[in-house]
Amino acid sequence: MVAILVFLLAFSPGIATNSPSQKKTVSELEIKDARPRSGKSSEIRENIRCHVEQLEEDAALQAGREKVAFNTLLAEFYRANDFNPVWVKRSQITELLDVIKSVEADGLFPQDYHLSGIQEFYDNAPSSPFLKARYELLLSDAMFKLSYHLLHGKVDPEKIDSNWNLSRGANGDGLVSGLGSALAGDSLAAVISKLRPNHPQYTSLKDGLARYRQIAAEGGWDTIPEGPSIKEIGQYDDRVPALRKRLEITGDIAEISQVDTSHAASALLYSNELREAVKRFQKRHGLEVDGAVGPKTLKALNVPATERTDQIRINLDRYRWFIQKLEPTFLLVNVAGFTVQYVENGNYKWGSRVIVGEPYWKTPVFKAEMRYIIFNPSWNVPPGILKKEALPAIKKNTGYLAKNGLQVIDRSGQVVNPASIDWTAYSAGSLPYRLRQPPGTRNALGQVKFMFPNKHLVYLHDTPGKHLFDKSTRAFSHGCIRLQNPLELAEILLGWSENDIRGIISTGKTKTVNLPTRIPIFLLYLTAVAEDDEMLFREDVYSRDQAVLHALNEPYPYKTVESCTF
Repeated sequence: MVAILVFLLAFSPGIATNSPSQKKTVSELEIKDARPRSGKSSEIRENIRCHVEQLEEDAALQAGREKVAFNTLLAEFYRANDFNPVWVKRSQITELLDVIKSVEADGLFPQDYHLSGIQEFYDNAPSSPFLKARYELLLSDAMFKLSYHLLHGKVDPEKIDSNWNLSRGANGDGLVSGLGSALAGDSLAAVISKLRPNHPQYTSLKDGLARYRQIAAEGGWDTIPEGPSIKEIGQYDDRVPALRKRLEITGDIAEISQVDTSHAASALLYSNELREAVKRFQKRHGLEVDGAVGPKTLKALNVPATERTDQIRINLDRYRWFIQKLEPTFLLVNVAGFTVQYVENGNYKWGSRVIVGEPYWKTPVFKAEMRYIIFNPSWNVPPGILKKEALPAIKKNTGYLAKNGLQVIDRSGQVVNPASIDWTAYSAGSLPYRLRQPPGTRNALGQVKFMFPNKHLVYLHDTPGKHLFDKSTRAFSHGCIRLQNPLELAEILLGWSENDIRGIISTGKTKTVNLPTRIPIFLLYLTAVAEDDEMLFREDVYSRDQAVLHALNEPYPYKTVESCTF
């Protein structure tokens, strides 16, 4: 995990590259000469101290990233500067206001960063030391909070999913010194801008958000009524004009100057042009690309523009969770998109369809390191499947074992006759045997599996069930990821030829081969991505979007100090 300080050093050399003897605090660089030596200045400092101490008390009651990122950071920031005000340049406040307003393009809410309160003080300067201290703290809290959210996302993924492990090291290290240096002389807007993801995928997704917001602002699209499937070229249907208009709005078909809604015969005709536009829409939405407007396609067509806008906002925050943690070479599985891609030294090199866990056996999201490949693997039934599926089936009929090509193995590694076992005497936790599928054509793992050790016992592997890759929605596994073209990936990762791979497989013997270099693998869940200038939407197969949207829309907490007495 790249620490924030390292990130700041890499992307903003002016922030923290001074030697220890050259480093100065904000107060040394700016306040020392700028602040007035008056009683009123002392009162402001005391009010800032009072605010900070109350915020620290509030922080002690919080948990999670909010405590680390905000109230604690504010306290650290102002203690380092002896509680002196740091917002002494109106131009920097102007910069901050502009940045706050700009985050709407990232799918964030400017009001989370005290836009109204700061704007009010900006337009009407606070008169008392107490209000000046409040203004000061609002500005700094907005600066830290906004910077942190651009760098890591507003929503804490660990609160959404306990399996998430990419947030380790996601703290405030470097923000205090980095943003403090910016206040002391560098362009504040430029420094904060460098915290914002600049990855092409993120930028394209932002562009998509702007387009769909514009569509929603213009009224979105009308709902197409239900009815029989529209699928044959030359078919007449009263809904064709509405279908064409809907596809024009999202650019799936070229817009014409005027749509004939007179219900003349030609206006109701399902043309080849319209069918091709439907195919394009289906491809963008991960549907079966058959050109037929059936129930699934009609449902996707009728999702309101406002919901698509929210879907993009959700995934912009998901991108902020991981996009700046990607290394030059990595594997990325999009569970919701049923795809995997391999990027080498920043360049896309390979991709494939995948099958992921069905909703009952959700594929988890996490990061790991791929370390080795096993050819001609055997398959040991994992504990979860043993408990929920295999053992109950065996207790009903031991024929389940032969039907699935399973051997019973005792603790010494010997094959045991299943008829000699009283299966009713055991639970999954007490069973002194394991169930194994030996290598071969019936093996559930196929010819190869890719290992990245993890607590979930999840990995990438081949499968004998190739027909399932033709499905548009591919959630069929018990949690592992099945690859459509696994031997291609093995060739690329090992630098071997096809003949090398085939030679090993033809022996029928299990062989483990270590990768030359460990490769980071990210298992993620993205329901909206951008491909060039097109938005691609995917079904929320695990129903995870709503929890992220709720957290994204929830106003961010900030406890205002009501009074300070001395």
